[in-house]
Amino acid sequence: MFQDFFYRLKSKNIPVSTTELIDLIKMTSYFSSNNGSLSIKEFYTVARSCLIKDIKYFDDYDLVFANTFGNTPISDDNFKGLLSEWLRIAKENEISEERKSKAMKLSDDEVFKEFQKRLEEQKERHDKGNYWVGTGGTSAFGSKGYNQNGIRVGGEGGEGIALQILGDRNYKEYRTDESLSVRQLKVALKKLRDLRKDGRKEFQLEPTIKKTCENAGDLELIFESSRKNKLKLMLLMDVGGSMTPHSISVSRLFSAAHQMNHFKEFHYFYFHNIIYDRVFTDSNFDESITVERLKKKISPDTKVIFVGDGAMNPYELFGSYGSNYSYSEMDNARKIKITGMNTLNNIIKYYTSSIWLNPDPQRYWNSTTCEAIWDILPMYYLSVDGLHKAISRLKEI
Repeated sequence: MFQDFFYRLKSKNIPVSTTELIDLIKMTSYFSSNNGSLSIKEFYTVARSCLIKDIKYFDDYDLVFANTFGNTPISDDNFKGLLSEWLRIAKENEISEERKSKAMKLSDDEVFKEFQKRLEEQKERHDKGNYWVGTGGTSAFGSKGYNQNGIRVGGEGGEGIALQILGDRNYKEYRTDESLSVRQLKVALKKLRDLRKDGRKEFQLEPTIKKTCENAGDLELIFESSRKNKLKLMLLMDVGGSMTPHSISVSRLFSAAHQMNHFKEFHYFYFHNIIYDRVFTDSNFDESITVERLKKKISPDTKVIFVGDGAMNPYELFGSYGSNYSYSEMDNARKIKITGMNTLNNIIKYYTSSIWLNPDPQRYWNSTTCEAIWDILPMYYLSVDGLHKAISRLKEI
């Protein structure tokens, strides 16, 4: 069994050796003798820990594991019944394509006018409908439903098409203590270091000795300025909605940057979908700083890394409402007439050394908004390899 599994891994070009195989056998024997048995779930974790040394091979490992042990019987007799019930409920809650095609169709301006009208008229909760503010239906107002041009009211997104989002933000801040694969990200970020000789000159003992020897004993004192890192880095991170499934990978990047002490300056801010006229210092969007104030506070030689999937309703990027965070801001947005694309161009014109990291694989970058961002900013996949390419590009621009 172990040999078959081992050679299947090698056939996928996963770098495993007999040393890892022996480690797996030893650990399996150890856990089995202590616990009496080892479940398939426990064996999966033990085997991956022993055999896989790089997260980029996790997907291939999962496929090989499933092919090798996929026929292992499930001991829980109730599992099939529970699975069938879960699938039945999921099917009932699914909105059919026919219902989607009959969803209310409103223009961008009509959406906001009708939303205010619904709020004034509606007196009770409503679910799975096509008109009121509710959940699970095809109305243009609510959450957990479907509409090509609607306003999401609270809850988490999923379709990535909401024209506007209203309600309290309870997004989870990206963590600074992530440790899994953070080391690899640190190695990539270290390549950004810009070491320069700076500051007061200091006596250098070893160069002095070397130079004196080269001079046949004639003393020559060497003084040099210390090498200091002049790099300034700013992370601008999309949070919430369609970015929620990517929170772990973004947290790892954030954690790696936050833990490094190789930067002269490190700044980070949050936004949702696209930056309108301000960025936020926390994921709940309680405190903010305007883009103009940001430009005065952080110098233009700062390297900027945007992190986001670029998935949003096209109107949010190109329309004059922008990424507003409360209903009251809509009127201001109408007057200002600034779009998300305007702001993005404004930022990258000031911070010329900027790139965009996308947590979605490149095959998903074909949406209107993502392609528009990609047209004006170098975009890379948020992975170790993608980050290496992004760092190389940042050093060039």
